[in-house]
Amino acid sequence: MRWFLCAIALAFAWPAEAAPQRIVSLDYCADQFVLALAERDQIAALSRGSGRDDSYFRARAAGVRQTRGTLEEVLALRPDLVVRSWGGPWDAEAVYARFDVPVLQVGDAPDFAAARADLVDAARVLGHPERGAALARDLDLRLTRLAAIAPRERALVMYLSAGGAVAGAGTMMDAVIAAAGGRNVRTDASWVVLPLERVIETPPALIALGFFDHGRTRTNPWLPGRHPAFQRALSQARTVSLPLASISCEAWFAIDAAEAISAALRAA
Repeated sequence: MRWFLCAIALAFAWPAEAAPQRIVSLDYCADQFVLALAERDQIAALSRGSGRDDSYFRARAAGVRQTRGTLEEVLALRPDLVVRSWGGPWDAEAVYARFDVPVLQVGDAPDFAAARADLVDAARVLGHPERGAALARDLDLRLTRLAAIAPRERALVMYLSAGGAVAGAGTMMDAVIAAAGGRNVRTDASWVVLPLERVIETPPALIALGFFDHGRTRTNPWLPGRHPAFQRALSQARTVSLPLASISCEAWFAIDAAEAISAALRAA
């Protein structure tokens, strides 16, 4: 009986012992998963973008060591887990495998279902499945609320970045618009830079603006969104500025952007 009880105790203790203790994040999208799900003392380093104004959990990043994400610098930190979305080498998993360091790939979710699964999986790998489960429940609740108040007639919505990019089908922003109760203007797949004339001639019911208030885009006069004709068209259209941090990465917290669009549609 004693052996049996010891075996059970070890089985339940194993996940906590297996949790990584020296996590290194390679980019600011990966940072968000680490900051949301890991204990502070598990984090060996975050990316240099962790404190940017479009970093969702930037307040939690204060005081945490930062890395440029080079292979030499990361290995010097003796990580037992590397987390990345797009940072580091494109073949990071194979590169770090040569040094027996596992890599957790996160982000780049095309919709909320994939973002939810990504969140839950990351929480498990980081050793805190209960945190992922709690955030997943919150996401489910907020999506349910949005569905309950969605208008019967879905108004046309366009997402427009300061660089002129418009989101199409198969993107997280398309899922954001749908969750908000809108209908995406663009039905073709992926992203495209929309001709200026299209926005001026056929404005949608609502234009959701992204990164127009970002520090780098605010001071760049050459971006399409800064064109005087664009500015005139936007001044005559119904717009909503989306929270920067909610749309900087294709992850579960894009629900903030969906709620902003929903509120703008209902305020019409």
